[in-house]
Amino acid sequence: MATPPPAPRFSFICFSDIDGTLVHYLDPSQLQEVVGELLLLPQSATGRLGVISRLTLEKAAALRAAGGAFVLVSGARTSTVLQRLPFLPAADAVVAENGGRIWYPDPQGLTACPLVEDLEWRQQLAAVAGPPGQDVRPPLEREGVLWEWYRELHRQGWRLDSNSYSTCFRLTPTPGRGEAELRAAVAAAPPGVASSVNLGVTDFYPAASGKQGAAARLMARWGVQADRCGHLGDDDNDLALAAAVGKAFLPSVGAQPSSSPAAAPCTMSAALRALARGVAAEAPKATRTFRTSAGPRSHYDYEHGPNYLNFQDWPGRQWKVAAWVCGVVGSGVAIPAFAVWWQQSKLKG
Repeated sequence: MATPPPAPRFSFICFSDIDGTLVHYLDPSQLQEVVGELLLLPQSATGRLGVISRLTLEKAAALRAAGGAFVLVSGARTSTVLQRLPFLPAADAVVAENGGRIWYPDPQGLTACPLVEDLEWRQQLAAVAGPPGQDVRPPLEREGVLWEWYRELHRQGWRLDSNSYSTCFRLTPTPGRGEAELRAAVAAAPPGVASSVNLGVTDFYPAASGKQGAAARLMARWGVQADRCGHLGDDDNDLALAAAVGKAFLPSVGAQPSSSPAAAPCTMSAALRALARGVAAEAPKATRTFRTSAGPRSHYDYEHGPNYLNFQDWPGRQWKVAAWVCGVVGSGVAIPAFAVWWQQSKLKG
């Protein structure tokens, strides 16, 4: 469907991030320590286990029953968000790709996952992200300022991720490229293209979108003032939206606040910035950090795992490789040799 359903009436809106806010990731050994009813998300390709509590689902339902809207706002790619919907709270809108795509529940309910995309919103972003119909084209062939910038970064040799993105792409840690070069790349983004940090890496998207842009679209559509809205988030790309609503909460801190060059363009209040730093400084054991080593480019990617495809950033990689080699040699050579020696000595005895 191309036409969004009629706008409902809400008395307030709660915008919520997903990863690190509603869904948390555990090692298998931690599952026995978890208390309460949990829904276990499908295991990722890297073996990570995401969980969401039943209480979280009930609280979100209570907000909606009280006359409010509950909106899922994520920087994740479209495929990831849609795959997780069966395990997430029922919502009045779903936002993906850092605000570039918005879906509403389809009142006709003809499909197993009845959603209708806000194509009017997509059209507003078309000058930068290109027309919606080009989603099936390879990113190097897409129209729009955003994809011209993608082609330029690709030409410069940066490692880019456009898998299942239509209005956004991700610049991931690139071997041989340091923080200074990353800052220069962020600063060189063309007019109309914004960036922010998501899961420790840099996302580029239309400046008119972002989580705050999508939230403004929903507030205007539903006729709800910003002071009647709240936000739950944990990462740098949540700060601009958090500063734009009446109340903001940090269930956890997903990354060092504003530590990346891509966080600088976000407009946010000094109080929120200080609060985020204070939480990270005073409660390090309660926060969720994406840094997994001392290297400046180390990160945790919720979709792929720590230091995804970045072998040079693995903490203690030399010792780990040495231990693996020793293990292979020990199990494949030393143990059989010992068994033969032991058997021969028994026969001689």
